Amino acid sequence: MKYVKFLTWIGTGLGAIGGYLYWKEIGCITGTCPLKSQWQTMIPIGAYFGFVVGDLVKSLVMPDKKS
Repeated sequence: MKYVKFLTWIGTGLGAIGGYLYWKEIGCITGTCPLKSQWQTMIPIGAYFGFVVGDLVKSLVMPDKKS
C-alpha cells in the first residue's frame, strides 16, 4: 500500500500524455478551436484531468481514517 500515494502523480503523468495524444490524433485541424489547436494548452488540461482521476482513485483505494 505504500505505492498508493503515487497514484495522483501517475494519473497526472498519464493525463499529460493523454492530452498530447489527443492533440496529436484528434485535435483541431483548422486552428480555430482555442483549446484543441495547440499542444501547449492540451497537455496541462490533460494533466489536470489525470490529477483529478488519480486523486479519486487514490481516495477510493485508501480512504481517509479521520473518524
